[in-house]
Amino acid sequence: MDNGVFLVRFKTQKDKEELLNSGYYLFDNKPVIVKPWTPEAELVKGSVDIVPVWVKLYGIPLKFWGDCLPKIAGLGGNYVKRDDATKDRVRLGFARVMVELEFDKQLKEQVYFLDETGKRVTVNVDYEWRPVSCTLCDGVGHESAV
Repeated sequence: MDNGVFLVRFKTQKDKEELLNSGYYLFDNKPVIVKPWTPEAELVKGSVDIVPVWVKLYGIPLKFWGDCLPKIAGLGGNYVKRDDATKDRVRLGFARVMVELEFDKQLKEQVYFLDETGKRVTVNVDYEWRPVSCTLCDGVGHESAV
């Protein structure tokens, strides 16, 4: 549609349910908001308060890549999942996780926690995409070119 809304028709109800229940979708590392249609739905872009973003976390000691990783990632946003290379520990230079971020909050460049000895551990955060909005159209995912 002209307003940036796309309608998708499914062959079966099962296909629709699978899509709606399988989590977040990204295109060019930017979130695609997927919502079910109802006859009462207005076909306009809705407001976005929370967006999923892949982040790279640098400086996490390997011993914290297990059950602690969601807690560490949660210091910068709500933890969603980790990528396969992080889960399998095949790429050790950084941990890559998806977190939910509040759209209008300041993004943290570093997060901190104390290890089991009380030593402060600093983790650097690199965002693969930063949520932006357009001041001209109030759209999400792009900035005005003024």
